[in-house]
Amino acid sequence: MNKTQDIIKAIHSLVPPDRNLKIMNVCGSHEHTISFSGMRSLMPENLELIPGPGCPVCVCPESDIIHAIQLSKKEEVVLVTYGDMVRVPSKKGSIRTDGINFRIITSPSEAIRIAESEPDRTIVFFSIGFETTTAPTAAILETGIPDNLFILSSHRLTPTIMEVLVKDREIGIDGFVCPGHVSAIVGSNAWNVFSEKYNIPTVVAGFEADNLLLGIMEILLQVKEGEFRTTNVYSGVVRPEGNEQARKLLDKYFKVSDVNWRGIGHIPASGLELREAFSDRDARKLFKLEEIREEKIPGCICGNVVLGKAYPADCRLFKKSCSPKSPQGPCMVSGEGSCNIWYKTYK
Repeated sequence: MNKTQDIIKAIHSLVPPDRNLKIMNVCGSHEHTISFSGMRSLMPENLELIPGPGCPVCVCPESDIIHAIQLSKKEEVVLVTYGDMVRVPSKKGSIRTDGINFRIITSPSEAIRIAESEPDRTIVFFSIGFETTTAPTAAILETGIPDNLFILSSHRLTPTIMEVLVKDREIGIDGFVCPGHVSAIVGSNAWNVFSEKYNIPTVVAGFEADNLLLGIMEILLQVKEGEFRTTNVYSGVVRPEGNEQARKLLDKYFKVSDVNWRGIGHIPASGLELREAFSDRDARKLFKLEEIREEKIPGCICGNVVLGKAYPADCRLFKKSCSPKSPQGPCMVSGEGSCNIWYKTYK
């Protein structure tokens, strides 16, 4: 018997026959591994692996999408952002269909090159994501950016949304598989609150199926023992303290703020915005952008999907009017979105 089979066998032996358990994988890359490997079909019937809010494209507020579209229509502005963002739908369309002056980039350093090559235009970098993508944005601020480059920040904090999930009894989470990429920045110690305060077994795992299975087994061991801790089975990449230099840069350039999450709503202390010392780089202040009320997409349940309250297949739009080529909601856009992943893997 090989290692993978041994771990799966151990998982089956550890799940209590008289109890239903829910383990949430917070990261979209984890969901990709679980779905594409067929891992759910190998689990005991009373063990659910539920996807969480690990897709930054999915939770980016509609208001920010609309602002990005509006800015791209200004003659003096060039909007730059990541590829997935141009396809995210809003009540005003998408950047791809309704924007005018926009360009796709793959890293913040490209925004600098564009700004340097077009000094007579205002370049707005629509910067989104969790701690993993916030760190590179902080890095370009540290190295210095051209005077014509501004940041439209839509960054979110992973630990905060996870606390929201823990407190929601409707979800009923019995264990967390924490995101490996984010953990490389914030460190495995960032998740101690869940095991210490909420008695939730918590594991940092990588993206290979064997490592992810090992993390699930560790959670079940904690459930059986009734002793809860934060375990790191991805120690080759993630340190307890994380990337200290990246964390210092995040703290230097960004402050915690109250923000909206698409489909979820207003969550205090769950976002990052530029500190006052760097407000001259803030596109929101430069263009005096104000919050726009979000409107729900009829029939779309993306909010419940990212909260772990529903599966993509529960949505009446799924694989009907909503597909990766014609996304009705944000969860179908990104390769890290649960709906996009399920569309490609579950028949």
